Amino acid sequence: MMSHTFSRSRFRPIHAWSALFGLLLSGCSTLGSVGAETFTLKGELPADFALKAQAHYGGSEGCSDRGHVKGFKRDYEKVPHGYEFEIPVSYRDGLCELRLVRVGLFIHARYGKQDWQETYDNGGLMVVEKLSTNAPAFQPDGTLSKAVKCSWLFQISKAKARKDQISKLLSCNGAGAEITTKALAGKVVKLSFILDLEEEPYRDNTWVKFSNGWKPCLPKEGWQQCQDPPIFRSFKRGNQECTAYPNCTE
Repeated sequence: MMSHTFSRSRFRPIHAWSALFGLLLSGCSTLGSVGAETFTLKGELPADFALKAQAHYGGSEGCSDRGHVKGFKRDYEKVPHGYEFEIPVSYRDGLCELRLVRVGLFIHARYGKQDWQETYDNGGLMVVEKLSTNAPAFQPDGTLSKAVKCSWLFQISKAKARKDQISKLLSCNGAGAEITTKALAGKVVKLSFILDLEEEPYRDNTWVKFSNGWKPCLPKEGWQQCQDPPIFRSFKRGNQECTAYPNCTE
């Protein structure tokens, strides 16, 4: 993932040599650089999951027009796997010391081999001065641990290219945490993702659950919900014509 630095000089030097001399004295470079202090974001991912993180840095008073984004990535694997990112808590842009303000998370997952059988959900770490009520805090050993439950929500696609096929959306509720700015360096945030094997329909009252699986029903006229009593329909999984999910046949 690419990082982008946005900067705009607030000073107009009188003479090029004097400006260069001033930079040498200050020890600053016109090129940005990450700070030496970091905290660790780590955890576990289910099979066929990937994770991207974007650390966002912002300026303090006098540098509020500055910003920087640094990216991290853990690719897919066919088996459960771990990830670990060392995230700097600061970024220097010229004379400006930018501080970490948030870490955006993009949880990617795939449920088939086709390009369209891949989706994602969002989360993030918010850097705050004071934790909200009931928000978990760092333990005395410097760690903050949280498990995130993800699940697949299935539906019948209406897209022309995959009409009547099963498509899925990923839902990872509470995928993130609050972290405080005080003494963040050296801390460890453990954020592990767990996949619920029990899938559910994307919309309520569009499928009916039986002992042998979920059966989709025709909607009421002008509505998405099932007719009453329900009238069931078929759907497709690849080249198969199916009547119940996930086993295709009843």
